[in-house]
Amino acid sequence: MGVLGILMLEGKMADVPGCMASAETFGYPVIRHVVAGSRTPRTQAEAEEMLPLYVEAAHELENKGATVITANCGLIALLQDELSAAVTVPVVTSSLALVPAVSKLVGNRPVGVLTFFTDAVGERNFRASGWSSDDFPVVLGGVGEHRSWLEFLETKEITPALREQMRRDLLSVVEDMLAREPSLGAIVCECTMLPAVLDDVRASSSVPIFDILTALDWAVSGFERPAAAASSLAVSGGRVR
Repeated sequence: MGVLGILMLEGKMADVPGCMASAETFGYPVIRHVVAGSRTPRTQAEAEEMLPLYVEAAHELENKGATVITANCGLIALLQDELSAAVTVPVVTSSLALVPAVSKLVGNRPVGVLTFFTDAVGERNFRASGWSSDDFPVVLGGVGEHRSWLEFLETKEITPALREQMRRDLLSVVEDMLAREPSLGAIVCECTMLPAVLDDVRASSSVPIFDILTALDWAVSGFERPAAAASSLAVSGGRVR
């Protein structure tokens, strides 16, 4: 059976469906492990400083039975090579690893990279995930200029009114990306907080949107296909009801 191990930052995390701290996010076993001494990185340098902490924590997750390891911060993608080399199980630190495959799926058209702060995501992040923008042209978009998302980042909580504003603001970012690049074939959401409302936006998007949860479902399926969706269907007398 696939067991997802999540390297969690210290401090209050968003216990919201779609975010990694929520028990409602995954349909398969999860082990969460707080990385002692970690803090939310705002820059590449701050993420790289925490490498020893994450290597030690990854070992602990593997010893606890995790068959796939991830982290609840997209900037930990900068540690992908070191973390995957330190353990014997698959490590998925960022949905950015999906970009080459997603590009192929949409006929090599440009791929949007949706994030929180666009100035924190660039070539180092891409190369750490196994590709560069020379190989796969991308269009960046971020929610970090919107007050609704900054409030969520600060409080880690969502009221109904805030959710609606976050949804509108996220949709405006997606629409802006599509306006800047009309040939955009798909979007890969890099930030691990955006899935909190991403499903609200997918239905309105003209292109598919992939995220860290997409990547984790795929990785875990290498051990056992997640059956959360299928388990809600009852088959009786040859009919699905």
